[in-house]
Amino acid sequence: MRPIRLVAATLLVASVAVAGCAKSAPDQSSTASTAPAPVTTKAPTVNPPPSTQAPRTTAEPVVLADGRHPVYLKTVDPDRRTITFDLIQLYFDDDATREAAEDHRESPPPNDYYIRNVNPRLRTLPVRADATITVNTLAAGYTGSATRNVEVGLPRLEQFLHLTGYSPPFWIRVRHDQVVKIAEQYLP
Repeated sequence: MRPIRLVAATLLVASVAVAGCAKSAPDQSSTASTAPAPVTTKAPTVNPPPSTQAPRTTAEPVVLADGRHPVYLKTVDPDRRTITFDLIQLYFDDDATREAAEDHRESPPPNDYYIRNVNPRLRTLPVRADATITVNTLAAGYTGSATRNVEVGLPRLEQFLHLTGYSPPFWIRVRHDQVVKIAEQYLP
């Protein structure tokens, strides 16, 4: 008979719990409560580490956070008004010394800058029609050598990359998934 009593008690407790959950909010005029309110906790959401997440498919639009980013330009398409680039890390002065040492490279690095490029992923973004685009040129007529920024359009930027055969570092400014500024970084 003991198991039957245990089952009956369990059913009674369960029915009281279910009835208690079905109650509406307690009456504000009531000062006494027969049982403490149940405490509910939500388990924290745990995201898997990036290395175990599925890679992004190329069908998804490429999104780069708003802000200024150092890049190597790979292609410029003036007709579609897009650029394809390789996102890099660019450090100067003390930061360059620290990061080069961390990568077991010459530290301090020559000319006080250090470029790290550990991700080969290429990204493509549209360039706004009113985007400012500048490249560096050596300005003639000055004592010694000096550089100055010259504003160009996308077709001229494409020619610049084609003629040089490589991309020096550029800074791009992204706003709402569009490039609003492209500026070549002068490196000695």
